[in-house]
Amino acid sequence: MYQDTYYVPKRTGTYADVLTAYGLATLLDHLFRQVKSPYDTWRIEIADAGPHYLIRLSEPLREEWIQDNHFFRSPAPFITNRRTKPEDVPPDTSTRDVDATWEQVRTYRETRSALWDEGIRGTDLEQQLRDKEPSDDWTLVAFLGDGRMQALGIYNRVIAQWSRSRELTSSHLRTLLQLYAEPEAQESAILRSWEKMAKSEGLRVRETASQLLNPHQGKGLNEPKANALRMDNIKDRPWPEEFLKAIGLWTCLAPRRVVDVGDWKAYVLTPLHLGWQAHREAFHRFNRYLWNERRRDETSLKADITSLLLFTKAWLDYVETAGQDELDFDADPASAAPENVVAGFHVAQFKLLSRNAYTMVNLSFLDLPRWTGQPETRADVLALKEVIDEHLDVIRGIDEGRSDGYNLLRAYRDFVAGNKWDAFYDFAVGYSHEIMRRLNEGDRWVPTFSPSRLRRLIMASNKPLLPIVQNTGFQNVAYAIRHSTVIPQGRKARGLDTLYDVRYGLGAELKRKATVRDEFVVALSNFMQTYNQENAQVLENTKQQMRRDLRTPDIEEVVRLVDEYGSEVVANLLVAFGYAREPREEAETPE
Repeated sequence: MYQDTYYVPKRTGTYADVLTAYGLATLLDHLFRQVKSPYDTWRIEIADAGPHYLIRLSEPLREEWIQDNHFFRSPAPFITNRRTKPEDVPPDTSTRDVDATWEQVRTYRETRSALWDEGIRGTDLEQQLRDKEPSDDWTLVAFLGDGRMQALGIYNRVIAQWSRSRELTSSHLRTLLQLYAEPEAQESAILRSWEKMAKSEGLRVRETASQLLNPHQGKGLNEPKANALRMDNIKDRPWPEEFLKAIGLWTCLAPRRVVDVGDWKAYVLTPLHLGWQAHREAFHRFNRYLWNERRRDETSLKADITSLLLFTKAWLDYVETAGQDELDFDADPASAAPENVVAGFHVAQFKLLSRNAYTMVNLSFLDLPRWTGQPETRADVLALKEVIDEHLDVIRGIDEGRSDGYNLLRAYRDFVAGNKWDAFYDFAVGYSHEIMRRLNEGDRWVPTFSPSRLRRLIMASNKPLLPIVQNTGFQNVAYAIRHSTVIPQGRKARGLDTLYDVRYGLGAELKRKATVRDEFVVALSNFMQTYNQENAQVLENTKQQMRRDLRTPDIEEVVRLVDEYGSEVVANLLVAFGYAREPREEAETPE
């Protein structure tokens, strides 16, 4: 029981197991804080060990640390609102008020809107505004405090019992340590012993399993196949387990509101192998990013995509600034890659199916992007963050309410959450239409990828393709596609003269022809011939030229790449790079 490793079994295969693991880590961290001096250090790690999550400590627990009548506050707060009576609040428990939280959020938003128009960036007022920001976990207060989630009463009962049985703190701790001391602990016997003691003290030994803490026990969700709707499968759970879940959600659950339909989505971070302090700092940064990301057009697919990208960026932020006590970047560069420390997110979607109650309608899992490879320097980390920012700009501009926008985001989510490059190719071709449409409708600027950051992404996550995109002939043909599509269309949208016709549908045509090698080569050769012919005509008529010619070696090199890698791969990459962003001076300055 008093050891340096504890085992949290994956009994449900849902985020309930993750909440339990984080809850145990949180409780152990608070125990260390009680018995250690302010100058002592300790380390807690959470690791995925297959059938269990391991909680590893830098030193074994000691029996004398768990003394009778040794009480410390619950690591999770009691949630209050305008209907909470003073006698309902347990003693020696921190509280968070839902109504006060919402008022702080509204006040901050109004103040920020008023001051931002006055240009406060870089002034003392900017720092004063930052000091008034709500805490990074305010959405969790709002989530739990939403009465339609029907979770607050259960949550508060679970939290309150810790302080209302303060004389039994040591018994609670010993029971929890016994439950997770071995991979196959005798759970029934341990809980029976605790329940006998708890009943004698008048405690609730079991608690209703809320759908928030136990997604596998929600109504209709407990069948191996979707062939029945059961209404009686919400069972009570032992209080010690529910207590761990209730405190664990504060360290790994990020709720997001899907504005267009009013759903809640809960994102639960799932560890592979990471230190406790590293997790806390990265998750704090992640929540700050989500705060700034919240916007009126936040939709379900966008929430999935931006959650993955923003946590990846938050971890890279931590890596960039980490102290050597928690992460030795130079000694262990693998730990700099977020996909090596975090598996991804369990996601639960709660829909308002009736006026007064949310119901969980979907459980899924999103893998973290496998983009970062093995960054070796902090310069690599900074470059990867630039790649993420570029992709965020592209995704934010897509309208999920349009059918083509929805299909684009769905393809991109398959790519970012599953490293499926075929899905990225589909996205790239579809986004080429999106770019041209928005420019044609009057947008002066549409976010696009840049060739240099696309190459970096490929270098990190799909190195076999790197020789293609580094090939000079490939780059020259991509340049020609760019100067036949997005660049003249962009100049047209900005009211500038363009000397060249816009080749609408070029990306789709190349992708369509790519299924047959010879047809693709013919289509590409025809494009190159008309491209050079147009250059010659413009030069003859205007005595100026804004784009360079293609050469015979360019088509020869591309054909060689087609023979080596296949026409579809080369065509998809040509579209992705051909509709990418060109440096301004190269795009608009005549040669």
